[in-house]
Amino acid sequence: MKKWLIGLAVATAAYFLLKGLMTMFFYGTLFRVDSFHIFYGRPDQEKLEDLAQQDAAIIEPTAFTKEDLSFLRKKNVMLFGYVSLMQLENWNEELKQHVAPSDYWLQEGERLYVPDWDTYVMNISEPHYRDVLMHKISTEIVEKQMDGIFFDTVDDLDYYFRDDLAAKKAMQAGYKQLLDEVKSAYPDLLIIQNRGFESYKAVSRKKVEGILWEGFDKQDIEKSDWAQNWREYFKKEQRFGQVRVFTVVSDDASLQQSRRDRFPAFMRTGDTYQ
Repeated sequence: MKKWLIGLAVATAAYFLLKGLMTMFFYGTLFRVDSFHIFYGRPDQEKLEDLAQQDAAIIEPTAFTKEDLSFLRKKNVMLFGYVSLMQLENWNEELKQHVAPSDYWLQEGERLYVPDWDTYVMNISEPHYRDVLMHKISTEIVEKQMDGIFFDTVDDLDYYFRDDLAAKKAMQAGYKQLLDEVKSAYPDLLIIQNRGFESYKAVSRKKVEGILWEGFDKQDIEKSDWAQNWREYFKKEQRFGQVRVFTVVSDDASLQQSRRDRFPAFMRTGDTYQ
């Protein structure tokens, strides 16, 4: 009986060891992330304790002190710094100091303003604007010893330029160039992309390690061929270790669907990530 128990214990330990090694080396680091939070505000101690329970956190790096980041690193939380790819926030005075007039996307000669977020759509095809983003990545993510970048507003590539194929291709090419620059300068930095599914398939596949499906909704998936097709696409991408898929949900049905699809989910409450 003792030999049988010892054999079972050894076999069990070997299974979990092999599973962990396969996850790490075959699928990649992000496949070890089963829980994550998104938070863009300034954290108090209660919020830091909450984030410390997660495998990963997507945060606004300017809102966290060195002490905050050190606390989370000691808890082995993987940290991803927020970078808006296609929209410049009006509040971001530090970054605006580095922006040139040519960095703004012009629609009929005017800057394209997004009132819902108090931002302007930017021109990622401009080398100077890519330099601005590289500056933020260097100073706010790399120097703060974070694990990776979270590129938000990638969906703008597919939305604002859907009726202008030439502009869309130029923007996607600019995004690809930025990804290449990041990987060349910081090869160990992980990248998670928010939505922008068409641009993922066209330019960022094999260049990002994770993709976030913000607004993953079970009802939409049941009604929309678009959502059904992308869900099946990303299930296959994840199954073969190509990309780790994360979701943001706002109801329990969607949370359960995300879990069945093996997509780690963040339950969002309210309209912000504060």
